[in-house]
Amino acid sequence: MENSNFLGLLTLAVFLPAFGALLIVVPVISRRYIKHVALSFVTAELLITGIIFIRYYLNRDAGLQMVDRLSWIPIDSFPVEYFLGVDGLSAPMVLLTGILGFVAIFASWNITHRIREHFAWLLILQTGVLGVFTSLDFFLFFLFWEVELVPMFFLIAIWGSGRKEYSAMKFLIFTLAGSA
Repeated sequence: MENSNFLGLLTLAVFLPAFGALLIVVPVISRRYIKHVALSFVTAELLITGIIFIRYYLNRDAGLQMVDRLSWIPIDSFPVEYFLGVDGLSAPMVLLTGILGFVAIFASWNITHRIREHFAWLLILQTGVLGVFTSLDFFLFFLFWEVELVPMFFLIAIWGSGRKEYSAMKFLIFTLAGSA
């Protein structure tokens, strides 16, 4: 296991979309540039996730790699750490998340209703999903899992079709009940 006590490539991969979402919600950015800002962040994210995937498989070392680990909440009975890493199962999922984030931006390119919120939620969703796939601490995993539910709820409730409000509420109830 490659061990580090600093924040590296995985932390950048996880939080880069969140930074892009923050940049999008700032009213300084013109409405016509929102899609391009989101596209630039997911393109950078796709490159980073590709690098993570290639680095993992070029290393040929089984087990955890590219570990970012910091003590976060030092409780004696239940220590909570900021603990990220990739293994043979999560490396392809990280790459797939980068690809799907890129595809989702293009699939949403014709959105005209509340585009600032839509692209911000997509980027926050990508942060949550990448956090779920790379977290190695149970509390951190649960935190990222809950973070990804919020954008999913709003994406379904606002930009869904059919009975979108009903579907979003049902999705939220079942996923919250499943995570409890």
